[in-house]
Amino acid sequence: MSDWATIAELTDDRVIYRDLQPCDTGLPGLPALRPILGLPANATPRKRDAAYARVMLALARAAQALRNGPPLTHVVVIGDTENDRLLAMHLQALAEVDAYGFIGVDRPVAPATLDWEGAVATATRWALVHEWAATLTTRGVSWAQTAVLIDIDKTLLGPRGRSDGAIDNARAEAALIVATDLLGDRFDRTVFRQYYTTLCRREWHAITLDNQDYTVAMALFATVDVFDLPAIEVQLAAGLSPTLLELLIAAQQVPVELQALRRQLIEQIEAGNPTPFTQFRRAELVTTAACMADGRLTLSSELFTLGRRLQAQGALLIAASDKPAESALPSPEQQAAGLLPLHRTPALLD
Repeated sequence: MSDWATIAELTDDRVIYRDLQPCDTGLPGLPALRPILGLPANATPRKRDAAYARVMLALARAAQALRNGPPLTHVVVIGDTENDRLLAMHLQALAEVDAYGFIGVDRPVAPATLDWEGAVATATRWALVHEWAATLTTRGVSWAQTAVLIDIDKTLLGPRGRSDGAIDNARAEAALIVATDLLGDRFDRTVFRQYYTTLCRREWHAITLDNQDYTVAMALFATVDVFDLPAIEVQLAAGLSPTLLELLIAAQQVPVELQALRRQLIEQIEAGNPTPFTQFRRAELVTTAACMADGRLTLSSELFTLGRRLQAQGALLIAASDKPAESALPSPEQQAAGLLPLHRTPALLD
């Protein structure tokens, strides 16, 4: 019989998304932490930033105090990208706690290896997370005084190398839903898919910033010939990189169906919002939940088993994700329709 679980079984509401506003209302959010940590009012740290590590350590300490736990001596990071590695390194650089990291992926065609570089280990199998944790125990890590920061997308949910493709598919499905809603009969699915796929490539990151809000918006405007992607590509090849904001401001002959979206995107980008395309992110939550419900998108059984074991040893488990909250927490309308927060949505353990 297949086992199903939720992220909340490990973390409760100790889940923190891109806006750094914990789902647990008993914990301080970024606005409360800004003056304490001396952070500027006009920027939200991202996971790759040193300031993000300061925020996460403050939140971990607050969460530990909330459950009357002993002072934290260690913070460990489990993830799948360079951003997770940087988080572990920035935590170590703070010199307030000892920090370690585990960066995983399933590469079945490669030998199973666990390679250490400083305080961070990189593994070619998620199953090696158990060996990593055992090594930390031998190094004197007291799990009852340790916060475990676990990434969500392509780590705990849709582990990279296994079911991570379902996360990309959910985003693509959400993009199609929003494009259809906005453009109706003017929408050419084939052209949109082609542009969306193109814009997801690394060579376009100078404009899209590897941000799906930007990618989907650019694909939409290109589909109706507002943006000329071949001409923009020539600019990129010449070392010129217009921003999405510049492209939107300069846009001509915007169809009426996209005029409100253009104004919204300009306003939100100028305000510094990294998640300006809310409609797309709301649709992403719907398609992600559908992928979890039908078993395409799974939770990592290895990380879940480790999490339960560390939980039993007193560790503090926190889900720390750069994922936009709009794609993980339902709007009031979505909640009324029965949609659950992502961390409380059941998924198959695999």
